[in-house]
Amino acid sequence: MPSKTSSIKKQIILHDVRQAGWLSVLYFLALLLILPIQIIIQYSNPQAQEYMEKGNLFLYIPEVQWLLSITVPVLLGILLLRYLHKKQVSDFIHSMPVKRSSLYHHHLVVGMVLLFIPIMLNALILLGLQAFSGIGDYFNIMHVFSWLGIMLFLNIFMLLATFFTGMVTGMFSMHFVLTYILVLLPAGLVLLLIANMSILFVGYPMEYYADMAIFKFSPISYFLINFTPDPELSWIVMSLYAAAGILLYLAAFWLYANRRMEATSQAIVYPFMRPVFRYGVTFCFMMVGGYYFHAISSSFAWVIFGYVAGSLLGFIVAEAILNKTWRIYSNYKSYLVFAVSLAVVLIAVNLVKENYENKIPSPENIVKVYFGDSYTYTEAPEYLEAGIKPLFFTDKQDVELVRDLHEQAIEAPRADNYYEGELRSTFIVYELKNGKKVARSYTYSLDDNPELKSLQYEIEGSNAYKYANNAVFNIAPNEIYAVDVQSNDIKQSSARISDPELINALIEAIKKDIELEDPQADSEELLTYSLDLLTNKDQGYYYASFDDSDKNTIQVLQDAGLYDDLKVYSEDISRIDLENFERNNTVTVEDPEEIKQILNHVTYYSEEEDSYFVTFNLNRGRSTGEEMSIEYEDLPESIKNQLEE
Repeated sequence: MPSKTSSIKKQIILHDVRQAGWLSVLYFLALLLILPIQIIIQYSNPQAQEYMEKGNLFLYIPEVQWLLSITVPVLLGILLLRYLHKKQVSDFIHSMPVKRSSLYHHHLVVGMVLLFIPIMLNALILLGLQAFSGIGDYFNIMHVFSWLGIMLFLNIFMLLATFFTGMVTGMFSMHFVLTYILVLLPAGLVLLLIANMSILFVGYPMEYYADMAIFKFSPISYFLINFTPDPELSWIVMSLYAAAGILLYLAAFWLYANRRMEATSQAIVYPFMRPVFRYGVTFCFMMVGGYYFHAISSSFAWVIFGYVAGSLLGFIVAEAILNKTWRIYSNYKSYLVFAVSLAVVLIAVNLVKENYENKIPSPENIVKVYFGDSYTYTEAPEYLEAGIKPLFFTDKQDVELVRDLHEQAIEAPRADNYYEGELRSTFIVYELKNGKKVARSYTYSLDDNPELKSLQYEIEGSNAYKYANNAVFNIAPNEIYAVDVQSNDIKQSSARISDPELINALIEAIKKDIELEDPQADSEELLTYSLDLLTNKDQGYYYASFDDSDKNTIQVLQDAGLYDDLKVYSEDISRIDLENFERNNTVTVEDPEEIKQILNHVTYYSEEEDSYFVTFNLNRGRSTGEEMSIEYEDLPESIKNQLEE
């Protein structure tokens, strides 16, 4: 009777278990502490039990669950393939009468089992708690299976990625680094490309393209935002990740079958992959360098310097890793090839630059246009400030107004947050009849272009703009059960309004004042009051503000007898302390007329070096102790004379 040789090699399995089994045990204990034990401890404490939330199992320290899911599989894969990094061990393993395909599948299956066991055991414990104790009221069977499926999916994907990179490199440290580079590269590369496009093309909306979609390009970032009580996993994205995992499995299998075992100490084992690594690192360093110098200088000349310096540094680093030495001068021709390619790309960008920057859709092709100061182009409530709605213009006259502003914004010089003057950040999205969208983003100063300033104020002064950007227009009065009114930053005073009729009157007054508000008014010289419109909805409250120029709102508060407690009068102030910008000279003001003039010209903050910090001391009411500012020219003449002495 012929003997049969089993395809299962027990010695290989035992070796792998001894090599990495301890990590599986620790993984089990970590998950046990995070989920079952923590749930039991909370449930056994009557006080903590009151605050236990019902729902998904990612309620319990989701950040740690996510961190374990992206680190344990990587460490496990590195331990299982560690023999590939040491020549003597590698030679011994491959001298055994075992096919490489068998070795590969033994290691991979053992790795999957070592990941499966701790996750599955914790799932079984959770199912037991759900079925046989009152803890089951806080989560159901579907929550357990959902947690089990998501955890296994991410863990197995990370293990497959680790096996793939393990076949590419012959160095232990590179195995760890390359795994995370591989998994993060798509998202990182897209982000770098978008960031540099915003440098090269005026109006390119970096935030628009770099929004939540970027997280989908990497499982690490995608699952980070989905390890939540209410994960929103896309079947399309999950299917793409599943397909990518299968490709990683097949590619790793093919690479292992063709791997040269003597290349155990090389950073990149396969010669055909070395140029990819070399130019990939060079390209990424180049983009980081360009964006860095743009961020600190806003000068295109410095951007070019950043591209050159970054690419040169990246090339040196890549060559040093590949050759394990800093003596890389002999391969300078490879860098020249990259430099020439970079020059060609920049020339091509310059050829299409003008066409992109000057593109404004014709009115007959526009269905509607979004206009706002935020890149958030969505009506999804989770991405919007409470009570704020996206502003879409559909009227032809309004659309033409936005197009006129767009034309002026193209010609306006770029500005940044350090620019002194009245700045605006504007985001525009045209939705066209053919289903396409044209998105642009600009930051500019209104002081440099009177026509642009006029158009900006005309849009901001429209009721459509005000209705979209003020919460009071987007909530029903019956949703508000109370209003908290707080005084300004000088006086600590507040009042709560709970009478429905007074709440309705106050909201209507605020609406009228906003409609009458002139967008050209300088709000920095006004002492504003805040309103919290309390609601039973998830966000808890809506925010609004008003100042002494809002006559309708003031009148309602005066009729209710609330305004005098909120308003700061000059008679309420016993003393004002003025301190110069360098904080080495302090003047005390006690004269009532001088106090009144300072109160009428105080601002929240001034960056002018001749300005003074202002501290109010009240004799009626409690002072907040907050510092404010006043310009030198707004000081009383008597105070100026005193300062000049």
